[in-house]
Amino acid sequence: MKLLGKLVLKTAAATFSLLVAFALILFGVVSLASPAAMMSFTDSLDMNGVSAYYSVAVYDRTGEISDLAVAVEKSYYAGHYADAAAYGEKLLDDSSFSEYCAERDEDTQGNAAIRSSYAQYAGGIVSSAQYYNGEKDKSLNTAFDALGQTFPETNAVSLLASAAIDKGDVEFCKSILARLEGLSVENVQEQKNLQNFIMKLQIYCAQ
Repeated sequence: MKLLGKLVLKTAAATFSLLVAFALILFGVVSLASPAAMMSFTDSLDMNGVSAYYSVAVYDRTGEISDLAVAVEKSYYAGHYADAAAYGEKLLDDSSFSEYCAERDEDTQGNAAIRSSYAQYAGGIVSSAQYYNGEKDKSLNTAFDALGQTFPETNAVSLLASAAIDKGDVEFCKSILARLEGLSVENVQEQKNLQNFIMKLQIYCAQ
């Protein structure tokens, strides 16, 4: 009976090992064949970090700007700042970026995260990713390039400043202030936005 029990256990262990090996092979095949399916699957399991990796694979395969934007956003919110910065630069430099922003602005009206425009939102998360990735000078240039001669309520520079404040980086906030104090905007409401933001940032930097 003992011999029979050991044989049953060995058979069960071998069967389990084969099933695990088959599952891993199947997982690998699906991953290679359809990263989009794996991205959706990992999304459904709230595996945000893994989903971010698959989103990059999807863009690498399709080259579509919509997939690029998804890769940037997913990478940023998963804390994959190197990917968010690298692919974010591609997004902002894409020849179709302005057209894509117009489409996203129509689709995201009322979205709390994209209150001014998708261009400002994208500039904000890309510059923040660069900042978190240690590329501080580049992050400043990215944010202010996105800002231009405007200052909507939510903008790339304010998003970058929030990232720096979260890190307690007073010196970097002073660098933002120095750039803002030379900014001139024409819109009356945006002038008020700018002055209010400068005042708040000055108070933070003086602490």
